Amino acid sequence: MSSVKEYLHEVWSQVDVEVTFTCPHCRNPISKWLKVAGDEAEQFEEVACEYDEDEDAWTVIIRHDENVWSAELEKAADVDVTIKVDDTYDWDEPEPEPDAYGIFRRALTDWRSNVRELGTPFGASSRNRMLFVTAYSILEAYLSDAIIGSAMEDVSVQRKMLKLDGLKDKQISLETILDNPDIVREMVKTTLQGMSFHNLRAVNGMCESCFGKPILPRDKDDRALVMKSVDKRHDCVHRNGVDKEGNTHDDLTDDYLQKLGDIFAEMADSLDNAIRDKQAKKFFENLDDDDDPFGKS
Repeated sequence: MSSVKEYLHEVWSQVDVEVTFTCPHCRNPISKWLKVAGDEAEQFEEVACEYDEDEDAWTVIIRHDENVWSAELEKAADVDVTIKVDDTYDWDEPEPEPDAYGIFRRALTDWRSNVRELGTPFGASSRNRMLFVTAYSILEAYLSDAIIGSAMEDVSVQRKMLKLDGLKDKQISLETILDNPDIVREMVKTTLQGMSFHNLRAVNGMCESCFGKPILPRDKDDRALVMKSVDKRHDCVHRNGVDKEGNTHDDLTDDYLQKLGDIFAEMADSLDNAIRDKQAKKFFENLDDDDDPFGKS
């Protein structure tokens, strides 16, 4: 089996499972969804307890025997571990929205209204924290739809994305191409769908490489604000708005939220303009490649 076939087999054989158990140290519940190989009899996954940061992650042994799934902790076999398997398969995944930018603008307008109505001057409030996370969700959805959508339509973008981690070392045999002429397109799509689009530094580098324009702000203060917001997002989603040192993010005021919304809007504008410029360039290049309309060769 070629490396590409192995890669696709690995992706397509994956199964989503949820493991749930009580942390043996702090006694808090742990529940996490994992993506595991559906055709391996035994595999090991690391699951950390977010309430007990001083301890290492727990190693969960996941076993699959025909149609039976089971799980146990490697160093605490007496702890009950339940496993839930999502066996619903959606092979025909929908393509990204065709009007990603328009949807983003409308969603951001609604979000600004929510900030005005629900936001508070107190930066540590749970309302502001939820509004902050929502802004990230709107941006991530746009980045995902816009970038994946452009890549699916433009071979030149796919060619640039072959340099991404997970693709740059892949080798495709002629036999594999014959079996599936769209193999590269599928590999690019699968890789992009596995990205974390809130990793703005990585997304910025990809946009600069594939579309010829970075999306992060040029203003150093705005750039610093948005880069710091990435870690704040993680703390708000996973740590109730508290960083690893125990400090509460109390600067998520309504003014901060509106400022972040302005920056996100500028980033989306930059990407949309870069994609449109690339599409226009491709259009005129295609015109140049056409036969002379007057019949001259």
